[in-house]
Amino acid sequence: MYSIEYERFVDINSHWNIAFFGTHNDERDKATKEYLCSSADNSFLIEYDLDELCLLIDNKQVQLHELEEWLFKCKGNRVVIDATSMTVAELFLLSKGLFSLEINDFEVIYVEPREYTKTEDDFMLSDSGIGFSGAGVPSLAIPHDSDAKNHVVFLLGYEGDRFADAMEVMQLESEQISLFFGVPSYKLNWEKNSYLGNMKVIEENRLNDRFIFCGANNPVAVSREVAKIKKTYIDSQLFIAPIGTKPQAIGCIPTICTSDEEMPVGVLWDHPKRKHGRTKGVAKILLTKKIF
Repeated sequence: MYSIEYERFVDINSHWNIAFFGTHNDERDKATKEYLCSSADNSFLIEYDLDELCLLIDNKQVQLHELEEWLFKCKGNRVVIDATSMTVAELFLLSKGLFSLEINDFEVIYVEPREYTKTEDDFMLSDSGIGFSGAGVPSLAIPHDSDAKNHVVFLLGYEGDRFADAMEVMQLESEQISLFFGVPSYKLNWEKNSYLGNMKVIEENRLNDRFIFCGANNPVAVSREVAKIKKTYIDSQLFIAPIGTKPQAIGCIPTICTSDEEMPVGVLWDHPKRKHGRTKGVAKILLTKKIF
């Protein structure tokens, strides 16, 4: 796996046969869609339907057990996924579907925001979803047995309330937890926002010694560290809670897709409702290749 940073879309100079993007909530989503539609032969809108537990591809239902059949058209084509506009549910489902068809050379693009929208006291990123006590995403979620050996990788971002909810639901001891912290952050001092947002939960649960530091926009480092954790806790059921940056989630794609059926890696997801206009502007563009 490797990632290339660009300052402008025009600098990328790539062409794809098929592009996937999600619903659009802010300037960078719209800019990425415009770029991909001009740089790919075919583009598809993909969205996870929480009520029907299926995917909507160009607003047509595709059941999760039918996804591989639908994706068969991607074989032999250059494929790019826009992680900017997708939730991790869509990102991981699509990645697993492509991987299962041995389409392993797809690329993932992500665009950083120039700034996050916030009120006087808090960042306005998302409204509450169904919480971590909900059903998660079929084919990604696995049952959590609090009496079993578990280990949870938390990718931390600004939304400490989501971290608190997950901790309350999971009932974990500190040694069962790894906290991925985005350092360095997208911009100087942004890491303070993340720490302050999660500080209460960290201190209440005595987790100050559970940090793993990887750049907020460094999926390669995250991939490497998550693989180490999987080996270290080989006898534990591994869960990933992707509530941090999207590049961190991109770094988890290899571990999620390559885990075997006997010990699959579970994804904890609370289906937050992303706010419109949650960010402003377009900053660096990250293109990740050779994911497997």
